[in-house]
Amino acid sequence: MPLKVGVTTGLYYVARAEELATIVKKIGYGLTRGANVIEISGDVPHEIDYTDGKEVRYISEKQGIDLLFHGSLTVPITIPERSDWRDAYDHMQKSIRSAVNSGCKYSLFHSCLHFWVEMLTYVGTKLEITMCDHEGRFISEVMHEEPKLGKWFIKHMWDLGEGRYPAQIMNEEERVEAAQTAHSEMRVREREETSRIEQEAGLKAKQAELKFKAGETTEEEMMEEMKKINKDAQAKIKHITEKIGVDESKLARSYMEKIVRKKIESNDKDVRDWNVKTYGRLSDAYKIMSHYLFYTKDPIWKAMVEVYKDKVVGEYKLDYSDFYWLDNAWKRAEDGNDRVFKEFYYAACGAKFLEGHTKKILDWLEGDYIKNELKNKPELVKYAKELKLTFEVPDARDPKYAGLYMIYHPKQLYAAIKTIRKTLKTNRVFITMDFEHMATQGLDPVEELDELTKKIKDFGKYIVSVHSNSPNPLHSHYPIELGDMKLYKCLHYMRRSGMGREHPVYLIFERGGGEDPFKQAVDALRIMANFLEKDIKPEDLPMDFYGLKMTAGDVERQRQIMMDHRFEPLKDLLEVPEEEWGFLSSAATRKGKQKEFRKEELR
Repeated sequence: MPLKVGVTTGLYYVARAEELATIVKKIGYGLTRGANVIEISGDVPHEIDYTDGKEVRYISEKQGIDLLFHGSLTVPITIPERSDWRDAYDHMQKSIRSAVNSGCKYSLFHSCLHFWVEMLTYVGTKLEITMCDHEGRFISEVMHEEPKLGKWFIKHMWDLGEGRYPAQIMNEEERVEAAQTAHSEMRVREREETSRIEQEAGLKAKQAELKFKAGETTEEEMMEEMKKINKDAQAKIKHITEKIGVDESKLARSYMEKIVRKKIESNDKDVRDWNVKTYGRLSDAYKIMSHYLFYTKDPIWKAMVEVYKDKVVGEYKLDYSDFYWLDNAWKRAEDGNDRVFKEFYYAACGAKFLEGHTKKILDWLEGDYIKNELKNKPELVKYAKELKLTFEVPDARDPKYAGLYMIYHPKQLYAAIKTIRKTLKTNRVFITMDFEHMATQGLDPVEELDELTKKIKDFGKYIVSVHSNSPNPLHSHYPIELGDMKLYKCLHYMRRSGMGREHPVYLIFERGGGEDPFKQAVDALRIMANFLEKDIKPEDLPMDFYGLKMTAGDVERQRQIMMDHRFEPLKDLLEVPEEEWGFLSSAATRKGKQKEFRKEELR
């Protein structure tokens, strides 16, 4: 299958260039770059409506180019918050509409927008959140689906969310019922205990009185004994009262736990719903979801374990029979600042949310969108049916969070996409690589991809496009230069793991700004694509790779000239007569044509 070379249109809000002011201008300018693929950089997800789409499709068909669409840049795919989940879904829908309207081959999204949730602050995030699962449902649904998770949550709900969750789950009537039931039981117990102590004190007082009457003690001794008996009884009653107060609190908790358990296990969704759904925490939502994945041995979890096997299985001794393995592992990672384990933890949860979004958006795309929205637009149906979804490794927009994004490493995205395709039984979901994005995350793309593709032999099979700018943590979108060996190595490593062997793959230069943002980038990529399709290893690349077009005999000519001059270092050191011209024709000598003869002798 071919490797197709393309360019991006660029973003108007970044370059502020006149040629990017409208979608038609974006396409027109891209056509002047000599590429046969154009990836439309969407400034907004709803950039291409049906009217503009007709014009864009006409240009594409007449020019014979493939169009691709880079969807919304602000899709919070991995965030376990219901309104964020809905925003992400909305942006994905709008992006897909733009892609279909313009006849694009795929719609692209970043695999995640945020870094680890434990690092998110109130600035830029919601003060009150409604926790949700991977499919956008309220978080209580996964507790109902997995009994072990429900059991775990009931035990830990007093520690999560600063202990607020029980009060949020139950309504006021249920809370009052639990408290009153516990109080009533404890009052009965208190009366029983107090009565028993008083009876014991009464018996002791009677015995003291009998001793006095029998003459065994004096009246003064009897009165002292009575005081002691009364004091001891009062102390016991006080102790019992305090203990019953503590026990009442514990009993009330146990009654609340029974109510929560009953709500979680109920088959009635209205019963399962919490009384107050806000005031959740992102970190708590991830704790709940991570335990859901662990207890169910979810395919996403197992796939992520596989790419972190040395850490999770080797070092942390993964044990599904240990109910509290994940709790203990997280505490160990937290205490020891083990960022590799946290990478695994967040990637597993984030990938599950990626799966949930993919499932929901494909259900919509293949169902309601085609059947209803495109009902009167039959010319768009084929584009909708053939549209691919691809997810790109994200850039670290803030360098202090480099390497701390939810799904930032190619191996994480590989585990997620391969599993999603299998779980959802779809071949419409792919990976887009970006070497600049990898570099902004603190990775060395050359080293990482060499090592990765040696271990994961089918990594390239899931790639549909590559943002083929030279690796650079500055994210400069600098034009590709001829003979960029770093870039070729990255592409070669992916090629050897299957890239472009089962379906077309787009090698795309992402334009930057400046007077000429492309320069020789397209030519350089075409040369690379040619050698990649021939499976030429980096060490075997000819001079053509560097833009040096050799003509017949050039190498041999240079070698012969070197041979002719091989003795020059010895000149003036030999006593034998030195010849300047070698063998000359006598006719050439007579005519004074020695130099001409010398030039011709090597032709």
